[in-house]
Amino acid sequence: MMDTKIYRHDVGIEVLVCSRGGGGLLVERMELVAELWQQNIKTQFVPICDPSLTEQYEYANEHDIKCLVIITDSGVSQTDSVKVRHLELKKEKEVPREELVKFLSEAMATQFKNPSIWN
Repeated sequence: MMDTKIYRHDVGIEVLVCSRGGGGLLVERMELVAELWQQNIKTQFVPICDPSLTEQYEYANEHDIKCLVIITDSGVSQTDSVKVRHLELKKEKEVPREELVKFLSEAMATQFKNPSIWN
């Protein structure tokens, strides 16, 4: 039998929802992905229960995803904020959870290049 692996490149995926600690926060990652998809922000997550941050970075690299949204156990429960990190620009910012969609929409409009979004 032939090897029929299909390699596809999703040019539309712009954001990878990642977790740090908290046992992988799978439900939280899935909820956030669903929320962003509803806002037409193409998003993925690493489909395993408790991926390491390294595995998630490698996944982003393999899929050419430049923007990570990182949720942490403490961020989910206490501060309700997420970290947005852009791999190419090497910038990151804490963003309140309820402002994430607005932040990403504005950031994507300028390919994350507008310096004022990071302040």
